[in-house]
Amino acid sequence: MSVRKAEPDLVAYVTQDDVQTVVKRIPEEFRKRLRDVFIGWRSRGVRRLGSVRTRGRRDIDLYAVLPYRLSLGRFICRGQTAAEFGAPGRGQWPPWAVRRYLLYDVLLHELGHLQIIHPNSTNWKRKYASCPLANEFAATWRRRLWAQPFSHPDPVHNPPEPDELSLIPLWERLTKHQRFRLVDLAIRAPHPTLPDLAEFGNVSDSQRGFLSRALCYDSGVSNTALEACREFRADGGTTADCADGAD
Repeated sequence: MSVRKAEPDLVAYVTQDDVQTVVKRIPEEFRKRLRDVFIGWRSRGVRRLGSVRTRGRRDIDLYAVLPYRLSLGRFICRGQTAAEFGAPGRGQWPPWAVRRYLLYDVLLHELGHLQIIHPNSTNWKRKYASCPLANEFAATWRRRLWAQPFSHPDPVHNPPEPDELSLIPLWERLTKHQRFRLVDLAIRAPHPTLPDLAEFGNVSDSQRGFLSRALCYDSGVSNTALEACREFRADGGTTADCADGAD
């Protein structure tokens, strides 16, 4: 007898719209080599989150189709903290923290790998930025991008604010099922109105304020735009958006 799983295995945490929002914030001179970003699922059991395709070194694979329940703590580098991205120090990460890390660390790191360091070298490992230089590129541009508030309805495009960090204790108290429900709501955002939060227990005004931004993109976005974004997220992006594999 077959048993149907109660939860899907994987979910797309970011879309091409999310990726393009970040890429367009980077000056042209640092992204001119970038041709395309492919959102895929081949993370090898969440052991890698991104790579650069070696053929031409112009395309990035972002492995953002990941399990509902995961922690990215193993990827935190020296000088970083989970709280920098809106996550607790241990255990499962909230969906907005996962999205923020994928966009403002992994994507920027892979973009760093496209930077030419030794233009005359015939060895591509010397010609392009190494991992330490790519880490430095990501950290530098994350600090620059987050130094000033960025006008965008999705809170992941700015560093965590106090109301978001106040949600971490609530997140840590939630049961496995409650976390699944909150991840599902976040992935399907934006919603036309704030969903009923009663199932998550006692939610403070500060926590409710952040969830309003995270789940509704509460910033006066038109209903037409909200509906289009909801449909895009519910479908997990188009087939082209979820291309996978690396050359």
